[in-house]
Amino acid sequence: MSKTRALLAIALLLALGGCGSRAAVKTKHAPQWPQWTVQSFGVSLRHPPGWQVAAGYLQRMQGKDGYVALNALQGSGLTPKSAALSQAEQALSPFGANAKLRAMRIGGQSGYLILPAHGQAKGAESDAEAIVLYPKPQMISNVPYRYLIVTSTAKDLLPIVRTLVFLHGKR
Repeated sequence: MSKTRALLAIALLLALGGCGSRAAVKTKHAPQWPQWTVQSFGVSLRHPPGWQVAAGYLQRMQGKDGYVALNALQGSGLTPKSAALSQAEQALSPFGANAKLRAMRIGGQSGYLILPAHGQAKGAESDAEAIVLYPKPQMISNVPYRYLIVTSTAKDLLPIVRTLVFLHGKR
């Protein structure tokens, strides 16, 4: 799928899903996708069939047609929007100079999608990201993290984050 078609698909899903609303878009494939649980990050999500844990990366699944990676942000004192802006406005411009932010509920929590714009960093041309407030700070290597970061190919991000479940409940 071309970059343009992937962006159009995301735009259509966002338009149909009403990202700011509580209405959920039912994805055709995600319920049948394999489940991936990462205890250290306190989450479970589904990914396209055929993806495997990437060698040397316990928080990354990949296949021939895409990937999903988990990371976290301490984010002390940041609102969900300012946390998303901190990711979107990195010096290397991983999402382009005018990345688009879309507020939405992810796993029942406040979050933002960071959608790519023209001028993405070389090597990141199809990347998109979701940043989600943990229900309560997640301890990773004895450090509290307030935000989960899910990075994936633009075409896969929304169907993947719609399956995200936090393992440690609500606030």
